Amino acid sequence: MRQSVRCIRSVEIDMADPERAAAFYRDVWHLTETGRRDEAIYLRGTGRSHHILAIHPSRGPASVRRVVFEAADRAMVDRLHDKVAAASVPSEAPHKLDRIDGGYGFGFTDPAGRALAVVAEAQNHADDSRVADRPYKIAHVNLNDTHAEKTRDFFVETLGFRTADHAGTQYFLQCASPDHTTMVINQAPHMTLNHLSFEMPDLESVMRGAGRMRDHGYPVEWGPGRHGPGNNVFSYFAGTEEMPIEYTSEVLQIDDSYPFGDPDKWKWPPGRLDHWGVTPPHTQRWKRIQTLYGFAPDAYRL
Repeated sequence: MRQSVRCIRSVEIDMADPERAAAFYRDVWHLTETGRRDEAIYLRGTGRSHHILAIHPSRGPASVRRVVFEAADRAMVDRLHDKVAAASVPSEAPHKLDRIDGGYGFGFTDPAGRALAVVAEAQNHADDSRVADRPYKIAHVNLNDTHAEKTRDFFVETLGFRTADHAGTQYFLQCASPDHTTMVINQAPHMTLNHLSFEMPDLESVMRGAGRMRDHGYPVEWGPGRHGPGNNVFSYFAGTEEMPIEYTSEVLQIDDSYPFGDPDKWKWPPGRLDHWGVTPPHTQRWKRIQTLYGFAPDAYRL
């Protein structure tokens, strides 16, 4: 088994109006509130994870607080901690966690100072199913980075990811999961969130979700379409407080025999932005909101 995490368990965000944000993610985005603690609101998908999104009140600009990865067991947490400690980035020792879902793990940063965590043995729900028109889990997190190669190397050499594809300015990273992509690192002139992706059970759910978003005043900013790397279908939106978010489905399932694809493999003909070639270009708003969400400083301790 690859010495790596096996999925993104949750993402924590800081929002100016947590109640409004929670209402959006419940009523429009179709997550389910699963608890509250210390001013934070926790929402789950239909998968087993206690929550996949945590909304905290912001003390400054809206931002991403932390990305939490799940490891298979305590032994994997400890092995990954040893590698993180050797990488000389800020980190804490693994410990029993006093969090809403408990568990055992540790917090740390990547070389750019973004807060990450690895946990195991956290509380899960008994039910785990893919339900029409509802997100199942976090599919991936896409990070804009001024030193994308350095960050990619950290994820590969320290956290055990592998680079499945390199397309344009983006590195697509796979962890110990058959999903083609768990993290995307995008070379960009700013250190911000490119987008947060939620996995839907099928194409029909992506399309119905897009229609529901439009009904509630959230137009499609790019899509629907089908990507090259990962072969997943997509539709992108500016959510509440203009957070860049995506519905996706049909993520390519791969193993270590999957051949790496370089940028030459993923060049589209002029005017084409995806496999289908029917989606219009990204809106100007989509490009703008990819510069909005930075990362909360000094947030790595769990």
